[in-house]
Amino acid sequence: MAGTEIFGIEEIRVLTDVIERKMIHRYGSHSVRSGIYRVEEFEEKAKKITGSKHALALTNGTAALITALKGIGVGPGDEVITSPFTFIATIEAIVACGAVPILGEIDETLALDPVSAEKLITKKTGALIPVHMFGAAADVDAFVEIGKKYGIPVIEDACEVVGGTYKGRYLGSIGDCGTWSFDPNKTLTVGEGGLILTDDEDLWFKMDCYHDHGHVHSKKHDRGEEGKFGLGVNYRLSELQGALGVVALDKMPAALEKLRRTKKRIIDSVKDTGIKVRPMHDLEGDTASHLIFMLPSPEAAVSFRRAAGETGTGFSIISENTWHYAKHWKALEEMGEKDFFGTKAPSYAPETMAATEAKLSRAVMTGLNINMSDEDTERIINSVRSGAETALR
Repeated sequence: MAGTEIFGIEEIRVLTDVIERKMIHRYGSHSVRSGIYRVEEFEEKAKKITGSKHALALTNGTAALITALKGIGVGPGDEVITSPFTFIATIEAIVACGAVPILGEIDETLALDPVSAEKLITKKTGALIPVHMFGAAADVDAFVEIGKKYGIPVIEDACEVVGGTYKGRYLGSIGDCGTWSFDPNKTLTVGEGGLILTDDEDLWFKMDCYHDHGHVHSKKHDRGEEGKFGLGVNYRLSELQGALGVVALDKMPAALEKLRRTKKRIIDSVKDTGIKVRPMHDLEGDTASHLIFMLPSPEAAVSFRRAAGETGTGFSIISENTWHYAKHWKALEEMGEKDFFGTKAPSYAPETMAATEAKLSRAVMTGLNINMSDEDTERIINSVRSGAETALR
């Protein structure tokens, strides 16, 4: 499912243009760049597609999460509630701000359960980060309502679901702000890149300054003559990646259409087996990057995986996923019950994630590619049928 699948002559052309003009930096050199700002074009296209008032392109999704947290004011000793089923970057971003990760449990869709999250809110809660995982949305309405009820900002971690929607709105554009990722393993890639979407102008301004050493950006001033808002870091995106981003967003509708068509074909072909697809809060908004089934028990999941593998398709059991499940992160577990600037972290021992384990141990998954042959698709269909026949009999 890597975005390089759809690389072609368009990417070569835009990269060649940037290189021939020798204009790599996104800021400054206004008098010699002929009004061409590729990163800005990338941001403008993202705004037009999503309907967001502001977009900020950054070096990667992790940088986007850190910058979003910094922008809303999360700092040392604050608590940030998020999901144990995510990528570790979500946790790392929280810790990078000196804040404490507070892990809720997941619901049947495998996203952070809003009921679980609300129970964890304290006076120290600085943000909620629902994570949209493996193509599908968390219960965004519920989190927005909780955020309003308690006055807590909601950051959508939509790094795994670029192009996904919820009730007709793009994921990442609904909360106070949201993040996208364009790393090499995402459906769309610019090599390394991230994006923040928001409708809040003040929040955007703070994030825009922070991501580039605190500089206040203006085309009225050249680089080095800009004002300073405060201290920051260097998470700037280059014009090369910005150019790739414009092309990626142009290709997004066709890529998602292919993925969705393939997934629908597979699911329609195995409906008669009785196997259950992972439920979703918005089926139409699924990016279809992953094919996930929920088995009745962990033992059935093991049987399904074995039979599907013997028929040619590798399915993983998500509870064993060391990349996306906090149970496996020793570095996180070692932080448990330690002091974070006056706030004691909770335990992150595996037994604290029992409800999540109960769901992920029954979930089997395989990834889908954008460009899939009929033979590959039929192979997956046959594997699912074989797995279901073995696991459900």
